[in-house]
Amino acid sequence: MTQLMKNICFALCMCLLAQAPTALASDHSKHKASSQMPSSACTAGMMACAKTISSVVDKHGRIWSTWSHRQHLYLNYSDDVGQSYSTPMRVNQVAEKISTRGENRPKIGADEHGNIYLSWVTPLSKRFTANVRFSYFSISKKQFSVPVTINNDNLLTGHSFNEMVVTQAGDVYIAWLDGRAKVAAAKQGIRLRSSEIYLAHANFEQGKNVFDNNYLAKGTCVCCRLAMGLDNRELPMLMWRHVFGDNYRDHGFLTMKNQAQANPMQRVSFENWQVNGCPHQGPSIVKGGDDRVHMSWFNNADDASGLFYGYSDDNGRSMSNTYHFATKANNPEHPFLSRGAASAQSGGMIQLVWREYNGKAFVIKYLKSIRGDNWESERVVATAQQGVDYPYILQHPSGSYLHWHVVGEPLALIKL
Repeated sequence: MTQLMKNICFALCMCLLAQAPTALASDHSKHKASSQMPSSACTAGMMACAKTISSVVDKHGRIWSTWSHRQHLYLNYSDDVGQSYSTPMRVNQVAEKISTRGENRPKIGADEHGNIYLSWVTPLSKRFTANVRFSYFSISKKQFSVPVTINNDNLLTGHSFNEMVVTQAGDVYIAWLDGRAKVAAAKQGIRLRSSEIYLAHANFEQGKNVFDNNYLAKGTCVCCRLAMGLDNRELPMLMWRHVFGDNYRDHGFLTMKNQAQANPMQRVSFENWQVNGCPHQGPSIVKGGDDRVHMSWFNNADDASGLFYGYSDDNGRSMSNTYHFATKANNPEHPFLSRGAASAQSGGMIQLVWREYNGKAFVIKYLKSIRGDNWESERVVATAQQGVDYPYILQHPSGSYLHWHVVGEPLALIKL
């Protein structure tokens, strides 16, 4: 067999692997009907027509939401917990492609002054290539900054699955899966099948207006979202699907020494899922009110398939026993962790939502625990037959809310 034929066969196999729900628990949203609202009924910037919506609660309880429609990013807000919304504002005046997939959606953050920060991915001309983009809304000037590209390598390669965290003091951190090492390796006749993680930082309140680019880790899976949070020093911590050994796709975790340098990676999941393909299932993390870091993830090993939870009290150097809270039977996917308001118990309330598909409808399930040691019984908090976005939790002064979006319907906030 010629090398060309080998390459073609490999590509076809990868395609089939990525589409096989039993092997890789693919995104079931690909199998549902498209939108519940006809495209002809969608006007420019209509929130209900968005495939994905991302939201954040600012210091004063205002809920800001962003979404993409017809190559423009939009922003609005609600002051009454989703009962009404402001008129949408267009972020990018010049149209550009914007990724709206569930794992690769626009991101949003807020600082203590009420400034809003937005990051998204713009696909480029070649398949699997993109740039990470950014703009912010100045609450005092009531205007958006001109969108800029965050990755500074000027290469036609992958820069994608961006995540963003913003501190109250206005430090903006954006991390992504980066392909610049692939370009360098290709020049030497080497084909890399993994990517790297880069981190950018800026602070517009303090006059740091240009994002740096700092390498953090290599050997990452190329097609799963990152998870980001802030530690007790308000520095980023990251979790991601990593390629260990002979294609064991478990998870790595790291914290930062400072704003630009990372501590060594720690392996934090051990299901030993061996697969040469793209799971499209990223993890979730949240910091407790103490030193505990809570983690949740998907894996599909032969003897360990479904959703898992664990925690670490020493930044990933050791892990708790794993809680296998959702098994393969109902196609569980995309867990999201959040920490509720502080309670009398140290560490506060830990909350967890995820999506399941029972063959007829999508179901959002919910769990909660004090510090992650013991979990209450799960309960169903939302269900719909089609068009269901991934579940998230918003922490608002009035309580915890499920961020519930069904394509063609208004964004709903369901109190948990």
